[in-house]
Amino acid sequence: MEDGPRVRALKRTTYLLLCAGFQPRQIGYRYLREAVWISYRKPEMIQSITKRLYPEVAKRFETTDKQVERAIRSAIETAWMKGNDDTLVLIFGDLFADRRVRPTNSEIIKVLTDNIF
Repeated sequence: MEDGPRVRALKRTTYLLLCAGFQPRQIGYRYLREAVWISYRKPEMIQSITKRLYPEVAKRFETTDKQVERAIRSAIETAWMKGNDDTLVLIFGDLFADRRVRPTNSEIIKVLTDNIF
């Protein structure tokens, strides 16, 4: 029974990320997608990204929390520079207003988490 909501949430997150221009070949894309799912299931995690969320993602992918943070940051930077402007504005609104300023990982995770359903 638990797989239904997870599959829908992952599909929706995947759709948003791909439309915005995130690159699935980047490991940060996968980490970001998982971070959004975890944040959706446990909203309190968004309040403690470096102490709880990154370590949880790292555990699931058998890596370090530092690698998770850096890979997500890289994926966001790539999407911000090369992504679809119209979709980025649609999904991220004011965060995308000044394209020169890349939003934080936590801002992106929060917006994506809020847009799952």
